[in-house]
Amino acid sequence: MSNAKPNLLECAVNSRLTPYLFGFLGWTLMWQFQVFLTKAIPPLDFALGVSLIFLPAGIRTLSVLIFGFKGAVGVFFGAMLSTLEYMGHVASMDFAVHTVIGAISAFSAWVAMVAVCHIRKIDDDLSQIGFDDVLAIVFSQGLLSATLHQCIFRWFHFDAAFETESWQQISMLWGAMAIGDIVGSMIVLLSAISVVHFLKSATR
Repeated sequence: MSNAKPNLLECAVNSRLTPYLFGFLGWTLMWQFQVFLTKAIPPLDFALGVSLIFLPAGIRTLSVLIFGFKGAVGVFFGAMLSTLEYMGHVASMDFAVHTVIGAISAFSAWVAMVAVCHIRKIDDDLSQIGFDDVLAIVFSQGLLSATLHQCIFRWFHFDAAFETESWQQISMLWGAMAIGDIVGSMIVLLSAISVVHFLKSATR
């Protein structure tokens, strides 16, 4: 029987706090990078609250895929901070609304994943998940999150762009947000897969 003690990395991975910290720190750091990216490439900012490439969505997807509901809780607290930072100036939105937006950002991804796994009969441990399943999860997350966000933005008059009565404009805002979430998720997921493959090949 081996008496070897787990190393620091194993302790960190197996810690009860890891799912929450991964979601929180991952979202927070990626949000700051998103702010930098938007300033560097202004056309990515389609409208206030709508980005054509939203990288934090990828952290959200990774968090719920790896850690499930606990990962979503971590994302929730990170999303709360970023929402207060980004939307704190909007007079029609109080702390309760910011909380709802943070919850939508985090838990809509978890709900979408659970729904897709149920429909496609994927085990809870995701051991049988395939790339097409991941695509279904990413697309459903993007569509659900965009729909709920657009409803909140419009209801609380987040910006003049969301007060339009034009269905074409409404569809464009919704579509841009959904695309931004989906593209951002795929970029982060594919990057994570590439890093894992590189590390595996480097240790052989």
